[in-house]
Amino acid sequence: MTEHFKRRERMSIRRCKSFVVYPLSNFPLGEVAEVVCISSLDLKLRLKSIGVIEGTLLEVVYQDPTGERMVIKINETRIALDKDILKHVLVRPLKTSYETLRELVRLDHLTGLLTRQFAENLLKRELANPPYCLVLADIDNFKKFNDTFGHQAGDQVLKEVAQIVKNNLRKTDLAVRWGGEEFAIFLKNTSIELGRSIAERIRKAVANHVVWWQGKALKVTLSLGVCGSPPVRPLEVILEITDKALYQAKNSGKNLVSVCEG
Repeated sequence: MTEHFKRRERMSIRRCKSFVVYPLSNFPLGEVAEVVCISSLDLKLRLKSIGVIEGTLLEVVYQDPTGERMVIKINETRIALDKDILKHVLVRPLKTSYETLRELVRLDHLTGLLTRQFAENLLKRELANPPYCLVLADIDNFKKFNDTFGHQAGDQVLKEVAQIVKNNLRKTDLAVRWGGEEFAIFLKNTSIELGRSIAERIRKAVANHVVWWQGKALKVTLSLGVCGSPPVRPLEVILEITDKALYQAKNSGKNLVSVCEG
């Protein structure tokens, strides 16, 4: 990826091991980066004309659907550049207060799962791409962990259950801390049969796991409701259908998977 840069620039890249080199055109939407150097004279002049120098933060805010142009934001100014020009921009990831804030909004601080606030918009878009399954999962008798062993024990239960959920999902799936001790799981490109199987795998993994807290073994179980792809409906309606399946699992004895195809 360094073939666009002069020998002096390549040497500086090798000397600074912390640099990670990317063509900006390959950056995912919304990624934030720091410009390390620019090898294209035309691009340098263009950026300089609007007051941009090396080290300025760039944010990819929009990629043309044709893939030929990309809009980047430099401070509060937006400019469009051809992707072949962007090959001359050397950048590295930069974790800023902006990134930290974005992560706080995106990820639940305790479990590392997506937050409900962030995930709801994702889910609304994903509903247009069946087949899928939505799963709602709830830790059985969670209140007893808080009441008997304290809230720190409850937090530990949440963290370990969340990790089990993540370990049993594919990279394309979404895991969300939906609220309190409840989780939402979105399974992309998934039939109802496969959705039931994944939910059952998660249930068994939680039931077979022991949370150790101050020398005590805490047994945890999970109830799950699964909804297959219904006819096109708003997210709120699909959540209501899935919640009914979860309620059925709870009422049937807990530590169960219940399926409702909507």
